[in-house]
Amino acid sequence: MLIGELSKKTGLSKDTIRFYEKIGLIVASDRCAGTRLYKEYSSETIERLLMINQGKRLGFTLNEMKQLLDEWSGGTMPKQEQIKIIERKIEEITEKTQQLNTIETYLVNKLNKLNEEVIP
Repeated sequence: MLIGELSKKTGLSKDTIRFYEKIGLIVASDRCAGTRLYKEYSSETIERLLMINQGKRLGFTLNEMKQLLDEWSGGTMPKQEQIKIIERKIEEITEKTQQLNTIETYLVNKLNKLNEEVIP
């Protein structure tokens, strides 16, 4: 499939897809049509792009996603390494959650204080 169709099926922009290809997250094959050269993507690319998007939403970096997709999915990453990656990500999420809770507490206190000043 061509990049336009891939973009529609994944909800990602063509620029994002091109960037992911440039950094090696996905691959495309070249297809000639007359004098033009087109990039053609396999149906597996859809699943890979959706996994990358999901991983990004969960806090994984693109480098982490590349490692996970290449090694983990390929069966070459040892289980102990998989466990370390997951444990590290859990630690990061826990830290971010604590930071968000701190910000939330501050904002709630600020809002309450402002409401007390506005409403006598």
